[in-house]
Amino acid sequence: MSSILDQVVQVGVESTYGTAVAPTRAYEAKADTFQRDVEYIQSVGFRKDMETVLSGRDTTVSLGATGSIEMDVMDKGMGLLLQHTLGTSAIAQQGGTAAYLQTFSTNDTGGTGSFTVQSSKVDSGGTLRGFTNEGSVITGFSINQELGANTSMTFNFDSENEQTSTAIATPSYPSSMTPFNYTMATIEIDDSAVNTFTSFSLDGDLAMKTDRRFLKGSATKGQPKRSGVPSYTGTISGEFEDLTQYAAFVAGTEFKLEFIATAGTAIAGSYYPYFHVTMPKCKWTGSTPVSSLDDMTTIDLPYTVLWDGSNPAITITYMSSDSSV
Repeated sequence: MSSILDQVVQVGVESTYGTAVAPTRAYEAKADTFQRDVEYIQSVGFRKDMETVLSGRDTTVSLGATGSIEMDVMDKGMGLLLQHTLGTSAIAQQGGTAAYLQTFSTNDTGGTGSFTVQSSKVDSGGTLRGFTNEGSVITGFSINQELGANTSMTFNFDSENEQTSTAIATPSYPSSMTPFNYTMATIEIDDSAVNTFTSFSLDGDLAMKTDRRFLKGSATKGQPKRSGVPSYTGTISGEFEDLTQYAAFVAGTEFKLEFIATAGTAIAGSYYPYFHVTMPKCKWTGSTPVSSLDDMTTIDLPYTVLWDGSNPAITITYMSSDSSV
């Protein structure tokens, strides 16, 4: 008999959109919110003595599924998902050591790959039921850091189809993973650390068109593609240290913003595991400090990410011992 502690979320990279593959990596997900999407098409017309919609005149059409996976950012294993999140990806060994630097950057098309996402959900009788989401494309993401917490990341998906006929794969987890946490995190503005911030968030809407359906004899949709301008926004909160950030907000000053989480144990030599988010051009969109009688004066600083015309709007560099994504 299985319990909720036996539930698994695992992922495989598809060669062809919508053609399921066996999962190759399991993640210690904190939430699995995949939901099947359907629409109902009814036929209603004049009919003598009609009481409501006639049986057989209500058609159910499957539209696929949507959902998200939330997890702690680990010092290994994240590249599989990150490779199809922003747009571009690359990996390079560092100095002939066991350290590898993975680089993921935004571009004008966004991620072009798709995943098979399989989750097992335990029913009340203790049986694990497998839900396989084929053609799962990342449509957005969020990164969050709070005091007293691990660094976390959520990936939002749109899936071509959800089915329960595929057997649950045996999960394979990266070995010896360790999460990044708030004690490892720093925030830099224009290459200088600011030591009074208490939280960080970044939310990305990749502007993917997910309803690419056509009159072709089925409801099967085309792979989501970019159909608008992506939006990257977030908020940084902290103590009100001085007027520097408030003045930048008032003046509309643009600045470089970085979030860096670095582990304390090296992979080899001077190469340490890290998760580094770089945004070359950002702009505060608020706000004014708030004071009270029972706490330090604080300030919330929502921001938007801009493009400087040459560098990627966002780059995530990820140092780990993974020799491949």
